[in-house]
Amino acid sequence: MRILVFGAGVVGTVYAWQLHEAGADVSLLVKKKRLVRYSHSGVPISFTDMRNEKKAIGQAVFRPQTTDRIDPAERYDLIIICVRNNQLPDVIPYIAKQAPESHLLFLGSIFDEVKMMRKFMPPDRFSLGFPDFLYGKNTDNGINCFLFKKANTVLGTPAGKSNPMLQKAAAIMDAAGLQPKIIRNMPDWQACRYLKSAIIPALVSKAGNATLFGESKHLIRQYIMALKEGQKLCPKKVKGKLGISPFNLFYLPSFLIPFFLRRTLTTEQMAAWDTQQKHAAEEKKYMYYKVLNAAKRLKKPMPYWASFEKYMDF
Repeated sequence: MRILVFGAGVVGTVYAWQLHEAGADVSLLVKKKRLVRYSHSGVPISFTDMRNEKKAIGQAVFRPQTTDRIDPAERYDLIIICVRNNQLPDVIPYIAKQAPESHLLFLGSIFDEVKMMRKFMPPDRFSLGFPDFLYGKNTDNGINCFLFKKANTVLGTPAGKSNPMLQKAAAIMDAAGLQPKIIRNMPDWQACRYLKSAIIPALVSKAGNATLFGESKHLIRQYIMALKEGQKLCPKKVKGKLGISPFNLFYLPSFLIPFFLRRTLTTEQMAAWDTQQKHAAEEKKYMYYKVLNAAKRLKKPMPYWASFEKYMDF
């Protein structure tokens, strides 16, 4: 199977690196000005790998096969799209046109973009995913990333049913240690994951940093209330047990949720939230306002969510 990873940020580079290490035929699409450097000098990667029993800390240099464009004559069986949510409106029509025979896996934050995807391609031509086991950031010298053990590359389809190409992609990812997990309710899972990712930066901004947010019972309660408001916008009214924190706690009595939620917060998670505050601000602001504007358009009141708007200037 020929694979192209579209997007040479942290997620795209790390996935291409891990697939390459497992022997997959994978290329990485990069900007033209980076083409020579990526191919020859490579990308330095500092990693903390917690997937095995013993945590591994190390460094590697990844020299990928690269290209700076999608040539329709070059047929890829699978294209993994790893771009920021605010880039999808431009990427979806472009890639649907340039790669008409490839299966597309959109790996990242998705809220209501499935509607747009269906305008440009049939539903059996694309799948959805999220790199839930990976956090990272770009540095002056390359990439710094965390690979978590108790998390997955979550995969699914818009219709909730798997397909042969998604099964093949999952098998290749499994061989590469990318911990794939196919779920049936992927659109709901992804919408809820989007809500979580969109609101956390505002809470971290209000608290001062992620650690102070995690220590504040008051802010955690506001976080829960904002997420419950956001669920009104999901395709279905999901009632917990999604396998994603804190939505998997919502079936508990309200007074117990903050207690259990605080126990799930790890030092690595909070460090990742602080990193996103610095390196993904544009995307996070876009995501926050997409939810807020959708609520206004649908006339669904979200007072908790709206109350954090003044903290989005970070």
